[in-house]
Amino acid sequence: MSINGGLERNTEPSGRIDARGAFLGDFQIVGNLPADEVPAAIEGDRVFFVARPGFYRKLIPLRFEDNGTLFSGGRYLFKTFDQALDFGRWFRDEFRLDGKLFVERPWIKDFTRLPFHVIGAHDFKDVHDSQVVVRAERWTMSGEYGGALESAWPGLRDHAAERGLASAWLLYSDERREMALITVADRRHEHNSATLDVTGLRMLEDQPSLAEEFVREGRARKTFDRTSWIFTIWFAPDHTPRYLWPNSPPLPGLKQTETAHGSEAAR
Repeated sequence: MSINGGLERNTEPSGRIDARGAFLGDFQIVGNLPADEVPAAIEGDRVFFVARPGFYRKLIPLRFEDNGTLFSGGRYLFKTFDQALDFGRWFRDEFRLDGKLFVERPWIKDFTRLPFHVIGAHDFKDVHDSQVVVRAERWTMSGEYGGALESAWPGLRDHAAERGLASAWLLYSDERREMALITVADRRHEHNSATLDVTGLRMLEDQPSLAEEFVREGRARKTFDRTSWIFTIWFAPDHTPRYLWPNSPPLPGLKQTETAHGSEAAR
């Protein structure tokens, strides 16, 4: 067993992602949360989250600004939209550790949680070794554009492949008239245990949005745009490995003695 949850892995190098529901969560991290304690705390949540019906994948972003502000959250995929909705209800009302709901944890501030339909999602590279940074964008739409998004997805997908991205998800909420785009990129330099590949993050952050042409004519107003390191990736329980820490080191990760098998057995 390795710190990446197992040496073997499922064979799914790239292709269409079979998921129709998504859930986006974002929050600021406040207070004094020791960095080396975070991976074990995250692992404590993982075993409950991946057991939810339809859970497919979660990317946990980590963004730190020059002024020390930290942001995190989750970029989730579920097999169906109803399962994403049910996860949101469970997450809001039922999930407790140490008697506290997630939003009651002292280091959580300004938490948002949003379910989406998946218009399309595609991995262009092997998820196991190419997903290092993630960008989340959201727009408020000025009208009913679900059908237009369905038509726009093949072009967005092809453009993402041309840019050499690792993954792209196009999401939409009828209820909120909101569109979201998740784009994922590989590192630009060889993994260095001493420094993060800032070039890779900046390149994804500074690229024109894949949706730029679609929203150019005033169809939408951008409300959110954040590019982050991928702290960890969680997979469905039948997937091997069960989790990955693509930027560890230098970001903290699970110690080799804290394996996924041990954590789950303890519960």
